[in-house]
Amino acid sequence: LIRGKFIMAIIDKPTDHFTPTIYTGTGSTQSITSLDFAPDLVWLKNRTTAYNHGLWDSIRGATNALYSSATNAEGVESGVSAFNSNGFSVGSSLAYNKSSDLFISWNWKAGGTAVSNTAGSITSSVSANTTAGFSVATFTTSGGGIDTVGHSLGVAPSMIILKSTTNVNNWSIYHKSLGNNKEILFTTGASSTNTIWN
Repeated sequence: LIRGKFIMAIIDKPTDHFTPTIYTGTGSTQSITSLDFAPDLVWLKNRTTAYNHGLWDSIRGATNALYSSATNAEGVESGVSAFNSNGFSVGSSLAYNKSSDLFISWNWKAGGTAVSNTAGSITSSVSANTTAGFSVATFTTSGGGIDTVGHSLGVAPSMIILKSTTNVNNWSIYHKSLGNNKEILFTTGASSTNTIWN
């Protein structure tokens, strides 16, 4: 709020920062080239056959998958086999490129190659898009006490989605409307009280 007026960013072309797209599986490597940007987070779902949602980001690298519908640690999955300048490539995985199945992808632009952020008590690797208010960050916790993590957005985030890549744990989701003592999961359950967000 500046002098009684709300100041907010206006994005002239949202598809420069986020674009959903659909494709049909081929069973062999194919490239999805309909984006106006190189995506830093790709979220895929098979619309025909019941497979897990899969998420890949440019920091962890292609083929390193997380599954929002599961608590698994990071696994190797050839859903996204490459990040490209105008989209991504998918491999031969049945879950994400089964021949004749229909698929959807949600694609976000962060900031490209990750940079080191030392703003928190532990160093993070961050790819940030401050125009869209979106970033992807990886970090290793200290193992005890309170950790703070830099996200490179310049303002407090309204929503955070957190997942351990090395352990079988639930996803944890923060949203400003719930406050920092509540979390929600990628399940059908209600929010629960948890001090994870300090």
